Amino acid sequence: MEPVVDFLVAQLPRDLSGSWEHQYTSCYEAGCDALIRLGYATFATLGAVPVPEPALPTVLPRWDDLAAIVVSLAAQNDILGYRHHPGARDAPKPSGLIRPNIRAANGCGPAFLAPEAFPAFQSLGLILDGRWTREAETILWRDDPQEWAIDFTVDKRFLEARDIALATIPEDIAAEIESITAITEQDIVEWLAMMARGSSSPQARAKAVKNLQLWTAFELDDLFHERWRYGDGWLSEEQARRGLTKKYDPVALNMRVAFAARYLPELPFLFQRDSRSKEC
Repeated sequence: MEPVVDFLVAQLPRDLSGSWEHQYTSCYEAGCDALIRLGYATFATLGAVPVPEPALPTVLPRWDDLAAIVVSLAAQNDILGYRHHPGARDAPKPSGLIRPNIRAANGCGPAFLAPEAFPAFQSLGLILDGRWTREAETILWRDDPQEWAIDFTVDKRFLEARDIALATIPEDIAAEIESITAITEQDIVEWLAMMARGSSSPQARAKAVKNLQLWTAFELDDLFHERWRYGDGWLSEEQARRGLTKKYDPVALNMRVAFAARYLPELPFLFQRDSRSKEC
């Protein structure tokens, strides 16, 4: 974990006191949470505060979550730069870009990684001999580089994961989904009252329903971020406690869409194309 901790410490923004700031940016929020869960910081409203005597916990956070956070943080800070796959259609010429030092391999495209980040990526098993490892592929799905023109939502492994999620829904997850997706007349009335419109006109009611549907989708996204992982499927509450939430995770968001299309076909607003997810 030492190279990973060193990477997080160096890459997260800091304030004048030396504390880390998340700046309300999802990868920085996840990075601060990672330092807290690794025993190197305590929670602060705007980020994380270093502890005088850090110590790793007995039970470490999930490897895949740590790896996804390291990748997204590197991309956010421009020390990881994806390069276009030679076969990608309509790919612009990489003029002015530093040549890649990670070769395409195992379903991943080429990339440039700043030298100071190599120890963390290597310690997580993402890079070996200047190539992406097999384990790196699905981790990189969680950053979904546009330069590689890869649509993992049609990959048979992703579709198999969807089918497993559908076939193995735990009772508590099913109950949570039912609770999240139930939009009642009372919900609509309360939403209108909250917005101080008080009008029962069709236009106001339609807007209330649309907003409630949007929040329903967000809540279902949160459920997948917390209780589902590619490769493991649904997590128990105990397993989920080892997880690190990376908001707007493309794999979780697209699995929610693919899952809802089969499990909740009567609720098309959960799986139609939107600004956060690809259509599945």
